[in-house]
Amino acid sequence: MKESFSDTPTTRIQLDNYGFAGMDASQLGAIKSAADYYQIPVTATQIYGMTGLAFLFVIDENLVQPNAGPPEPEIFRLARNIGLEIEGFHQYAEGVTFSKLQSEAWEKARMAINSNKPVFAKNLGQDNQTSVIIAYDSIGYYIDSWHTGYEHSQEVIPWNLLGLVHCPCMNCANERKIAEPRDSTSGLISLHWADTAPSLDEMTAFKEALQFAIRLNDDGSYKWSGKMYFVGSRAFEEWINGFERNNVYKFDFALIIEVVNEARYQAILFLADIKDKLNGKLKQSVDEAIMTYTEISSRCNTLKSRFPYEQPRELFNDTETEDIIAILREISMLERKALTYLKEMYVALS
Repeated sequence: MKESFSDTPTTRIQLDNYGFAGMDASQLGAIKSAADYYQIPVTATQIYGMTGLAFLFVIDENLVQPNAGPPEPEIFRLARNIGLEIEGFHQYAEGVTFSKLQSEAWEKARMAINSNKPVFAKNLGQDNQTSVIIAYDSIGYYIDSWHTGYEHSQEVIPWNLLGLVHCPCMNCANERKIAEPRDSTSGLISLHWADTAPSLDEMTAFKEALQFAIRLNDDGSYKWSGKMYFVGSRAFEEWINGFERNNVYKFDFALIIEVVNEARYQAILFLADIKDKLNGKLKQSVDEAIMTYTEISSRCNTLKSRFPYEQPRELFNDTETEDIIAILREISMLERKALTYLKEMYVALS
């Protein structure tokens, strides 16, 4: 696709008091952005816990996607429990269907913004990241994202580039000039808008989040749109296999470990907060889970500190690989242990 944005736009329609709430799990950042817009008093920690993402780790078969999962439709369904009704598109498509969905999403996005509803989309700006759409004109979308503040980041993204990862910032534009051409006839169309909804009581919402996290962890993997995704301890094992095959790059690892580290840290905070509202055996299981997630978080933080974002696109040396594999094996075992406590909590709440 050409980089020119020379068409003359019509009046820009903007949603006031709406911006990206920076979180490593950017799909949750979008939920927080929508909650802030509606002045719903929910913290990032509560969003992590009540969507189950605090207790999940999902990695794609190629070991490269920092926000591959868990499935957004289920996360957004659980967001209703904290007071947000999220609707939209989340579908991989090709050819005519892809173009049709781009057009339908464009229509729905404008309708939502015109109705003062917040809108966000994945794979609009950065790959595997969710950006909030703060405005539109006749050409396309204006976003707020991790790249806001970079030169040209405030420019418009044509509406027919939804799903094609087209951040307008200068750094991304320069990368596209030297990258392999991207297929412009297929991709993920993932665009949503949010409205307010009655929230559930806290314990019911917590139980539903646990049910979701336990199910995905027990399954260990799932297939979506022709790709395999791995969950929980199985995901860490697949990561270890990737290191043993010497096909994990530092750049990808640094991005992904940031997301895992944030999730496990938020798991500790969420469980510590909810523990004060519990009693008996349930409280004991929460204490055990907090201790286990603290151990996991410590190891994740060690890896994040050693390989902070942004790392070069190169492989690890032998010593680095051995060290990482040893830590990932420990994390994988601890994840299995943590899952037993999640199940105890779920049974106690049933």
